[in-house]
Amino acid sequence: MIAMGNGLRGRGMSIGPREIGEFWSVYVPCESQYLNTVQLLLEQIDVVKRIIAASPRDTVLVKTSAEIIEEFERGRVASLMGMEGGHGLASSMGVVRAVYDLGVRYVTLTHKCHTPWAECSERGPQPPNTRGLTPYGKDLIREMNRVGLMVDVSHASASTARDVLRTSRAPVIFSHSAARALCDIERNVPDDVLSFLAENEGIVMISFDSDFLTCSEAASIQDVVEHINHVRTMAGVDYVGIGAGYDGVNRTPTGLEDVSRYPELFAELLKDPSWSLQDLKKLAGLNLLRVFRRVEQVREELASEKPSEEIIPIHDIDTRWPCRYKFASLDDLRT
Repeated sequence: MIAMGNGLRGRGMSIGPREIGEFWSVYVPCESQYLNTVQLLLEQIDVVKRIIAASPRDTVLVKTSAEIIEEFERGRVASLMGMEGGHGLASSMGVVRAVYDLGVRYVTLTHKCHTPWAECSERGPQPPNTRGLTPYGKDLIREMNRVGLMVDVSHASASTARDVLRTSRAPVIFSHSAARALCDIERNVPDDVLSFLAENEGIVMISFDSDFLTCSEAASIQDVVEHINHVRTMAGVDYVGIGAGYDGVNRTPTGLEDVSRYPELFAELLKDPSWSLQDLKKLAGLNLLRVFRRVEQVREELASEKPSEEIIPIHDIDTRWPCRYKFASLDDLRT
């Protein structure tokens, strides 16, 4: 099972009876934005690497889609890193490249706060700089494509998701979301975006958070099935996955309390004759592997392009720094 997670929680992938891959999601709080966010991010990456290194017989850090399959064949779980919250990038192209070099393979563009270049799905005390992506945000997406980072739009607003889908040359992911048609909240994916996603050949990985599934505290396996089937109907069987988010959701569906219950979900889907075994393998991990491979292919296609030297416009951040100097004129800068 390949699944996704938040803050040191895992999201895994399986093909057959055992897990083959897991993303460790490195996360820093929104409160660190404009402060020490990069330091905290590096410390999270360090923790994940030390946890993985402590169990070398069971898991190993991998950085490519091919290495996932290689470790599966060796009998070890492939560990990868995803970064949840684009505020951890500090609006820097250099940090984009650095986190890739450290092993991060997806970046969730926003969390529960806007970045200076992307609008999140949450309403907060401070409005976004724009609906969707700013021009610099689009430049960041293109640089993520160039280096080979998967672009994750869970937590982003629908406007941001649409801008990303128009901008990205590689498939994008929703690592832990659900269908807005079945639960009308901003965190879920509207139908027009689901249809657009099929053109992009990305993936929506269904969250097991009851709040996302039923807009209430209670949910069941059948609710998860309904969201999976809705994405399948709107986008296609090649564009849906599992993004449970255990250890990061508040309330799980009855019958899916932990990872040991995954077989229950697949047994429920098998009751529907329209689901084949190959379809279930796609849902469990093959779809995400396909996206990962295509992101790597786009990286190869863009290999001749130079790294971006774009810098975020100062007007996008100058009113947001908690500690900043204010000058009455250019003469003040010279004294």
